[in-house]
Amino acid sequence: MKKFLIIGFLALPVFGARLKDIATLKGARANQLFGYGIVVGLAGSGDKSNELTETSLGLVLRGLGVDVKNQKMETKNAAAVVVTATLPPYSKTGTRLDVQVSSVGSASSLEGGTLMMASLRGADGKVYAMASGKVLAMKKQAGGAGAAGGGGGNNSQNLVTGLIPGGASLEREIPQNFSSMKEFRYQLLNPDFTTAVRMARRINEELGGKYATAVDAGTVDVLPPYHYEANPVELLAQIEVIDVEADTRSKVVINPKTGTVVLGDQVRIAPVAIAQGNLKIEIRDERAPANQAEGVAAGEGGPTKKDQKLIVMKKGASIADIASSLNEMGASSEDLISLLQALKASGALMAEIEMQ
Repeated sequence: MKKFLIIGFLALPVFGARLKDIATLKGARANQLFGYGIVVGLAGSGDKSNELTETSLGLVLRGLGVDVKNQKMETKNAAAVVVTATLPPYSKTGTRLDVQVSSVGSASSLEGGTLMMASLRGADGKVYAMASGKVLAMKKQAGGAGAAGGGGGNNSQNLVTGLIPGGASLEREIPQNFSSMKEFRYQLLNPDFTTAVRMARRINEELGGKYATAVDAGTVDVLPPYHYEANPVELLAQIEVIDVEADTRSKVVINPKTGTVVLGDQVRIAPVAIAQGNLKIEIRDERAPANQAEGVAAGEGGPTKKDQKLIVMKKGASIADIASSLNEMGASSEDLISLLQALKASGALMAEIEMQ
C-alpha cells in the first residue's frame, strides 16, 4: 500500500513575498533573438545532399574570400541550423548570451560541430547579437531527461539540438530611459484583485501618500513622488523590496505517480458525508460532545473523532486535516485521490484540483 506525502503551504499574515517576486515592471522583459547559421566540423553526420546547406555554405565561404565558383559542395560534415537566444532586460553591449542551435536539415547529429558566425535578429528585424562557437549536443537520456555533452548511453538519440554557453555577444542594446517616464506600471504574474489592492496599499504606505493605484486584477500604476523624479531608479529599488501578502485561489495539486498532495491552508470543505470503500468521513455542523473530547485537534475545523474506519470532523475542516487523518489510518494515495475527486464532484471541496 503506497502512502502519500502531504505538503501544505501556510499563509504568512505579516511577511509576504517581495513585490519583485510577484510582479514585473512593464517594459522590463526578455526578448527573443533568432537567426540562421551553419554548423561545420561534423564527422559525417551532417546534411545529406541538401541544396539549402550547400548554397549557404558556398555563400559563407565566398564571404571569407574563398571562390568556390560552381563546384559542388559536400555537406556531410556541415548542417543548416536555426539559432536562438534570449536577451535579458537591461543587457549592455558585450554581454554574453547562451545560444541554442537546432538542425533544419537531415543531419543525424550536431555533436562535435562548430557554429560559424551567425547574426541574431529581434522581432523588428534588426541585428542585436553575433553567435559562434563549439556546439554541445543535447542528449536525451532514459526517463526523458536531457543533458548537454556526456552521458546517455544507448538512450542518447536526440542529438540534432545543441547549446553554446556564452556563444553570442550582444552588439546592440535595447534602450531603457526611466528618467523620461512619468508613470510606472507593474504587472502581476498571477492576476488577482485582492493582491493588486494590497500591493497598491503597501506602496502607498511605503511612499507616504496616494501614489499607487490598482487599475485591475493584473495592473498597478505608480506615479513617482516629486523628490524621486530625478532619480527613478532609486524609487524602483525601494518599491521592489516591499513585502506584499499575495492572495491566490484555493488549489489542490496531486501527483498520482509519487503520491504527493500539495495544498494550501485556505482549502475548506462544506458539511458532507462520504463513504469510500470501508472508510467513512463526516463533516458536521455541531461540535463534538464532551465524551468525544479525546482526539480533538486544537482550533476550529480540527478533527473531532477518529474511529478505526470513521473520521468525524467539525464544520470548516480543511482538506489538510482530512488528509492527515487518512494518512494516520493507513489509507493509500488512491483513497485520498478518489476522496478529493468525490468532494469536488459533490461541490463540497472549495478549491480547484490540478492533476500532474
